[in-house]
Amino acid sequence: MRRLALPFLLLSLLLPRLAAAGDCGSPRAAMQTFLDNLQPDNDRPLQAIACFDWSRGPVNSDERVQRVRELKSVLDGRGLYVDYEVLPSSVDPEDLDTRERFLPLPTLPEVAMIEQDGRWLFTSATVRRIPGLLDATYILPLQRFAQRLPAVFQAPVLGVETWRLIALALLIGLAVVVARLVELISSLVIKRVVGRFFDSWDAGFEQEIVRRGSWILTAGLVALLLPSLGLPVRLNQLLYLLARTLASVAAVLIAVSLVDLLSDGLQRRADRTETKMDDQLIPLLRRSAKLLVVVIGTLFVLQNLSVDVSSLLGSLAIGGLAFSLAAKDTVANLFGSVTIFTDRPFQIGDWVLIDGVEGVVEEVGFRSTRLRTFADSIVTMPNSKVADAVIDNQGRRRYRRFKTMLGLTYDTSAQQMRDFVEGVREAIRNHPGTRETFEVHFNGMGASSLDVLVYCFFTVDTWTAELAARQDLLIEFMRVADRVGVEFAFPTQTLWLEGLEKGAED
Repeated sequence: MRRLALPFLLLSLLLPRLAAAGDCGSPRAAMQTFLDNLQPDNDRPLQAIACFDWSRGPVNSDERVQRVRELKSVLDGRGLYVDYEVLPSSVDPEDLDTRERFLPLPTLPEVAMIEQDGRWLFTSATVRRIPGLLDATYILPLQRFAQRLPAVFQAPVLGVETWRLIALALLIGLAVVVARLVELISSLVIKRVVGRFFDSWDAGFEQEIVRRGSWILTAGLVALLLPSLGLPVRLNQLLYLLARTLASVAAVLIAVSLVDLLSDGLQRRADRTETKMDDQLIPLLRRSAKLLVVVIGTLFVLQNLSVDVSSLLGSLAIGGLAFSLAAKDTVANLFGSVTIFTDRPFQIGDWVLIDGVEGVVEEVGFRSTRLRTFADSIVTMPNSKVADAVIDNQGRRRYRRFKTMLGLTYDTSAQQMRDFVEGVREAIRNHPGTRETFEVHFNGMGASSLDVLVYCFFTVDTWTAELAARQDLLIEFMRVADRVGVEFAFPTQTLWLEGLEKGAED
């Protein structure tokens, strides 16, 4: 019996030392040794301290245990849940920093590991930083205050002490109230400051910016004071995720509002210019800028949600080729819109004839161009076809041609013809909307009229003005005919009967 008792006695003496040694063969093993031995159902602090470099203190084991518990509190308070599978079982030299250290928590670079004699240990510098990290994490001393509360507030609800849930609700309410007060103060300050430099200000834009800024402030206050509540790490992780999402979305919406503000300012400036090119360019720039902001903002939100954006972009690049082949028509239309804005064959409001469709240009977008026909219908044409089509831009005419033939009766004398032609020329010269170059001539003898060619140009911008100018000239031509004493001819036929003429002579 004594021989059997001796091995058991030796084993009982060695087990605490073996447990204290722990498994520190890799960063994953060292982190697992540290955290797994500080769980409520597996509290073995002497083993948890095994993978720390204590060469620079503290020496006392109780102080060492206290130090590792504080580090775990820091991780819990900041919602840093450690996934062991992410940590390497063997470290690649490329994963080390310039001081040959490994950073197991990228968001907490103060915590580092280093290899010593084949064992991975939390560095002595990390041990020294733990008290400072604890003070920076737990700003409010709520734990001391909670110890004085009645037992009813200590009772757990869904695994969380009641006072912590109440404190969480109060924290969120306090953050909302503070953000609202800052929002009101900021609105007053902005109105006074902006009023000194601008005559007009978009109050709606101001409200959007300030309100979304208050969302960021609310999320920031919650994230700042949340660790002081001492909530479980999983709950903290969820709350941090919600706070980051709220702040990121608010930042993206602020960027979109800034795009709207800049676009509105450019639009007001474009309205004061005579050219119409900027009128059709600004809406396209607005949509392009918003699309760019949303894409970049989405990547920003995903990055704040701890999504590997680089891997995502790599996957998108691989699928982008297939997508571009499937969307070749869309790409062709996009390049067509670039061609339209580069060549500028028309502007918004121009009267054009494109591929047999006649109408007024209403909008030029990424994919298509819209024409308002004279039947008041909308025709949408792909930009790729518009860029390749023959475009007859009636709106770009410098002059509007007026060509007509005035027919006079055959009883008009030569002198009357000369007076009439000269009178028509004088009427064209005196009209304020005609070009100096024109042609008016007695041009031919038709079947039922003496034809006078009138060929002139109007210096007007719209079809309505052109019609009005034509009307004025035609009325003036009628007055010239009355003054000269000639009549306008109309198609007639004269029938001569030779037999009846002889009978009349007999």
